[in-house]
Amino acid sequence: MEKVKANILIIDDEPASMEQSRQMVSLYANPDSIYTASNSVEVMRILQSVPIDLAFVDIEMPDNDGFAIAGYIQSTQPRTKYVFLTGHTELGAKSYDYEPLDFLCKPVNALRLQKTFQRFVKSRARDQDLMDQIAIESTTGFVLVSPAEIRYVTRENRKIVIYCAKQSYTVKNSLDELELIFREYGLFRCHQSYLVSLRYVTGVAQSDFGRTYWAELKSGQRIPVSRGKYAAIQERLREGGVQFL
Repeated sequence: MEKVKANILIIDDEPASMEQSRQMVSLYANPDSIYTASNSVEVMRILQSVPIDLAFVDIEMPDNDGFAIAGYIQSTQPRTKYVFLTGHTELGAKSYDYEPLDFLCKPVNALRLQKTFQRFVKSRARDQDLMDQIAIESTTGFVLVSPAEIRYVTRENRKIVIYCAKQSYTVKNSLDELELIFREYGLFRCHQSYLVSLRYVTGVAQSDFGRTYWAELKSGQRIPVSRGKYAAIQERLREGGVQFL
């Protein structure tokens, strides 16, 4: 298995157990990205300065049990996944009340740990898929829309419609609201009734009458561009790294 790129935190008050866990974890992660803590104060210090992706938490700690530490991790870095460690298997049932990524018995077994890291990689990929989507109020509830899939947004018969590659959505938001929401995702207000995704624009040309412009999309569609927006769309493309010769 290829080593994962992630910041790992191991929390254990027993030096020998800590070192054994660190050696096992280093089989699947870069040793330079592995942090260790033996008490709650060290945990707090690390979490204040380092974004932790995965934490291995010993349940039995002298100053605070692992469940309290897991709760603190959840409150300070909600995206952190954590795995409970213990030498007593009977504690496993209680640990699942905290929805850990996994539960491991000490000493950590290398082959069993590989499954934990495989689970971590899959879980992080699922989270990324959700992070790449935005929930927007529709006429019937809400829809999850990936900004990367949006071709353009338009006002049709007093309704706002988002057009994606294979589907369209009628939403409650105004065009002004969507302009603010999607600006950082590359959508540009090219016309009073249109937002267009610059990643799908192949060029901008004058209309047949020469008074306005059309944005040509990769799909062959043409989106109107107001005369006053022609220079602005060029500037946005330059900001995105496009060179004009």
